[in-house]
Amino acid sequence: VKNIMSLISEAVLITLAAQILTLPLLIAYFEQLSLISLLANALVLPAQPGVMTWGGLATLVGLISPALAQPFAWVAWLLLAYTTTLVRALATVPYAAVPIQLSLGAVLLIYALIGLLTWFAKQEASWRGHTLEQLRKNLTQRAALTSSVAFLALTTAWGSSQPDGQLHVAFLNVGQGDAIFIQTPTGRQVLVDGGFYPSVLNDQLGRQMPFWDRAIDLVVATHPDADHVSGLVGVFERYRVERLLTDGSGVGESPIYDEVLLAAEGDKTAVFPVHAGEIIHIDDGVDLHILHPGDQRDAESRNENSVSVRLVYGQFSLLLTGDAEGKAEQAMLRSGLPLQSLVFKAGHHGSRTSSSADFLAAVQPQIVIISAGTGNSFGHPHPETLQRLAAIGATVLRTDELGTIEFISDGVGYRIQAYR
Repeated sequence: VKNIMSLISEAVLITLAAQILTLPLLIAYFEQLSLISLLANALVLPAQPGVMTWGGLATLVGLISPALAQPFAWVAWLLLAYTTTLVRALATVPYAAVPIQLSLGAVLLIYALIGLLTWFAKQEASWRGHTLEQLRKNLTQRAALTSSVAFLALTTAWGSSQPDGQLHVAFLNVGQGDAIFIQTPTGRQVLVDGGFYPSVLNDQLGRQMPFWDRAIDLVVATHPDADHVSGLVGVFERYRVERLLTDGSGVGESPIYDEVLLAAEGDKTAVFPVHAGEIIHIDDGVDLHILHPGDQRDAESRNENSVSVRLVYGQFSLLLTGDAEGKAEQAMLRSGLPLQSLVFKAGHHGSRTSSSADFLAAVQPQIVIISAGTGNSFGHPHPETLQRLAAIGATVLRTDELGTIEFISDGVGYRIQAYR
């Protein structure tokens, strides 16, 4: 028994050491910290030698006789099934991972500290004892220094996350879907749609918001399609949302939309259907002009009822139309409301039935964003749409090619950055 416990303890220590050494790199790359990885590894680790042993035997025996190899393969499969089932179950635990960002400098500092501690631990016991005794004599000074360093680190982290006085609009890379995150110059936050996957959206929001921020001022659900609202379920579970704007759809429009409304109710979020002509004041000088839907709702297509908004901040303007197609675009043209915008997110992911020539002529965009998934099965964006955009001389930027696309504006000029 002692030998078994010794082997288990050694395995756990080796795993723990490996996790500690790779943790800074994992956080820097994935921008999240797993709070459940130690438990997961402790439960999964005992099965892995069996997977390798039985899997290796199955491979070797299979070279001679596939039939004889099957019993070995079945044992390996059972161990793998245990592993994958456990991992999937642990992945559903709330707050199993928290978003966090580390700069290159922070990663280097952490590894320097690990190296220093390792070097210190390997010194002679007498030398360590003498050093520790010297440190004890300066406990007060050490405590004061440690507190000062911790305060400086926290202050720096907090300061770097504060609003920079500019408007930020990020077209998030959520695959085949829409999700646009907006932060005003004073830090007010708006999310328009949420894409299809809650985990993907949470990851993207974690890159835009500091890990301690758990509030979003306004969420806009343009219409009940899953590729626009599925991700919002996770938003209401993770963040406190003040207001939700909708196209007026109610319970029963779609199962996933029902979940969104239920989550909003549980979060005590105020829900408001919007109407063309309304203006939502987001912040000083930052307004959302509602262009659609109007009085008439389309009973045949949810896309045609998509909430369409024009964001205005000084000389910077942005038009978002959800999945609006021909009928909705014609309704906006007839409304007489201002449509001209510097930036336009192509309707319905660049489909052929959206972004008509007449509508583009009215919007006159200089830059068009297309939010679509890489190699999607819908053929978005459609070649005809790309031809229409080329005909007006617009610059086309695509999330499937560039990843997240962010505009930063002071209300006069703007700059663009893209990242994955």
